[in-house]
Amino acid sequence: MNSAHLHLMFTHLPVVGLGFAIVVSLFAHFWKSDDLKMFSLWAYIILGGSAILAYVTGDGSAEIIKTYPGITEELTETHEEIAAWFLTGIMALSAIAAIGLFYLKKGKVNLRKINLVLLMLAFLLSLVAIQTAATSGKIRHTEIEQGIYRVP
Repeated sequence: MNSAHLHLMFTHLPVVGLGFAIVVSLFAHFWKSDDLKMFSLWAYIILGGSAILAYVTGDGSAEIIKTYPGITEELTETHEEIAAWFLTGIMALSAIAAIGLFYLKKGKVNLRKINLVLLMLAFLLSLVAIQTAATSGKIRHTEIEQGIYRVP
């Protein structure tokens, strides 16, 4: 297994996981469940770790993919730049969740408020996640670039 395999495996965790954490946060908010709110905080923290794994395997994957015909430096650079923004955002989200858990144990933060802040930030970050995934797909899936989807 090389770094390209690892990168493909790890990249799906933060993107799909962010959607999962948003759904959990929404359910927690509307059902007023403190247990789900706590679970969503932990989910955001875990997402930070999974994003680091995806990011650190990216350089090795880029070196492998650049040897393929038709893969340009521009494609990989665009993806790397957007991925850096996504990593920064998800690390900030993860840090806010960790700080929220810390202060929650001290009784100095309202769980409902921290969940709402994380939910709003996660919605914004999901736009960056979508762009990160889309630029990744353009590297190896030319049908995305063409905008044509044909059913065989």
